[in-house]
Amino acid sequence: MTTFMELDLSAPLLEALTHLGYREPTPIQEQAIPELLAGRDMIGQAQTGTGKTAAFGLPLLEHVDPEDPDVQALVLTPTRELCIQVTQALRAYGARRNVQVVAVFGGAPIRNQVAQLKEGAQVVVGTVGRVMDLINRHELVLSSARFVVLDEADEMLDLGFLEDVETILLRCPSGRQTALFSATIPPAIQKLAESRMFDPVTVRVRAATLTIDTVAHFYVEVPDRGKTEALARVLKAERPEQAIIFVRTKIGADRLTRSLGDLGLGVKALHGDMSQGSRDGVMLAFKDGRQRLLVATDIAARGLDISGVTHVVNYDIPNSPDVYVHRIGRTGRVGRSGRAITLITSKQRPDLEAIERHAKMRIADWAENGSAPRPAALVPERSMATEVVVAAPAIEVEPRLPRHTKPRAASDGPRVKLLLAAGRAHGIEPADVIGAIVDHSHLEGEEIRNVRVLERFSFAEVPSGRAEEVVERVSGCDVRGVKLRLEVARR
Repeated sequence: MTTFMELDLSAPLLEALTHLGYREPTPIQEQAIPELLAGRDMIGQAQTGTGKTAAFGLPLLEHVDPEDPDVQALVLTPTRELCIQVTQALRAYGARRNVQVVAVFGGAPIRNQVAQLKEGAQVVVGTVGRVMDLINRHELVLSSARFVVLDEADEMLDLGFLEDVETILLRCPSGRQTALFSATIPPAIQKLAESRMFDPVTVRVRAATLTIDTVAHFYVEVPDRGKTEALARVLKAERPEQAIIFVRTKIGADRLTRSLGDLGLGVKALHGDMSQGSRDGVMLAFKDGRQRLLVATDIAARGLDISGVTHVVNYDIPNSPDVYVHRIGRTGRVGRSGRAITLITSKQRPDLEAIERHAKMRIADWAENGSAPRPAALVPERSMATEVVVAAPAIEVEPRLPRHTKPRAASDGPRVKLLLAAGRAHGIEPADVIGAIVDHSHLEGEEIRNVRVLERFSFAEVPSGRAEEVVERVSGCDVRGVKLRLEVARR
């Protein structure tokens, strides 16, 4: 096993890693750090939870001169939450080198960020939109940015940011070192790498080792009423060190938090209607281990990257299999074991089966008497030989025996993807998208699949024969104060 000392990191960084409790490098760190220290451009294919922030962050901090006040390194992120997360990590790694790291992102006063930049920042971590804004205002100069990182590049592609990314790269020195990290490498990302990087080395870490070996998946069938009491029994039986309990809506998060509190469980809520100060306080308490149970919406939990989460509980089953994969990725981090438990009613069995088909895995029945089966319920079938798909971990397990359920007509036949011109920035959640379509068209909720809410846009799949009807009926509807505009997504 390689140690951090063998990776030729300087003493201040090694001291910081020891202080933070880092022991051995993860596979992405072991492979990427030497290449980046050597000055090579790099494409890193790795999913969240593999340790990629340290993989690019440690070499970045080695390259930076703390005595030079100019911006020497830039990290671009697709979302505010990831920007904050990366900034916190880089500040911790670089504390003993006195490197100044400044975060710039939307949703916060730009004048404060401008003031921080003027005080001196060797490293800037920013969302694409805010970085573009600061460049256009001549408040952010990148002529000395010799090290550039594109983090979660495929999500930048989904958000439509690649053109802005190209513009930002053109503002950086032509002789810069560039690192690109992405869960998948679609053609547009490959094209960006070929045009804006110099002879990059590619490092791949497959997600199979993160999911097959470390996360056990279970479901609990509950009655329509008494769901909260069932959840409380599960939590008391499982005794998680730390758990994130996912719900669909902000109102649902508050309601469940109160109900669990009434049952004697200490929980905190995390959702978008809370003030940023309140959200930061809850996230910090959870990250420090002072808070054991967290009830969260999907969007609010995006900034949480915590290795100590032992359990993910789906109180509300996700509308999309992709959302399930994102949720359970919060546990089983960096080789630690984790458990994912989903509560369903009898009517939601087909939704559970859709998740199993999508992720090619079996979700086992949690014991009826409340005891917890051991992780052996998830058995690998064979190693993955194919590339990882967006948001879907490489999982191969025993096929589940078919349940005798009535198939839904909506699961058959061609489907098309609809584009909605509203997203997280407008306060939209997956439940809002589904609710708007159901309320204003003749579709049932089960006919709406693969809902994804991005920063400015959302996507949903509907039966192709009904797409034009949905576009016509739902366009112009008001959701959270936003008038929806829909169109059939064109590739």
